[in-house]
Amino acid sequence: MQNQNLWGAQNSGIDQQRQDLFKVIINLPASVGGQSAWTEDVEFAVESFPFPNREREMVGVKYMNQTNFMLGADTASGAIEIPVRYAFNQPTAQRLEKWNYLTSNPRTGGVGLTTKVKAWGEFWWMVPNMAVQENVESERPSDASLVPGLIYHLEGCLIKGLKFSEASMTGNGMVNMTFTMQIDRYYPKSISNMVVKTQ
Repeated sequence: MQNQNLWGAQNSGIDQQRQDLFKVIINLPASVGGQSAWTEDVEFAVESFPFPNREREMVGVKYMNQTNFMLGADTASGAIEIPVRYAFNQPTAQRLEKWNYLTSNPRTGGVGLTTKVKAWGEFWWMVPNMAVQENVESERPSDASLVPGLIYHLEGCLIKGLKFSEASMTGNGMVNMTFTMQIDRYYPKSISNMVVKTQ
């Protein structure tokens, strides 16, 4: 990524990323409703997204008095924990719970086929749409005020865990949800467009 203007001077290619302007979209398995179900019921901005390590193993081959290295397989990356920042409604919990049941059904004890449970998705960095923001008289809907900047493609998304926060009648907060995903690999959707443009 080209880090031009890290501190947000005017008319340069990348601006300092504000918190909270990230969005994840998952194309859920067909039995859970697919991408339309995510967009309608589950889609939310995320608080953070810790990208997995993109590392690959190197195989050492002895050659005379030295060791040369050849490309090996991708190394397994750790799970990605996504905290849901905003309050969710009943359909949100149902979609994620159904996806979780597909992997391992606690009622039957059955485990699903990985190919039927895995999904793909996209991670978006949202940036202000300055064409709308600069028009102070604009009455366009709020969903036009942000546009996708950098977009990453996520492959092999598999829900690994689903956890609710502690339910307490003495606390003043809502019950929150955190789900953990295992992602096979991620990469920029467009490798030739790695600069955020906000104009």
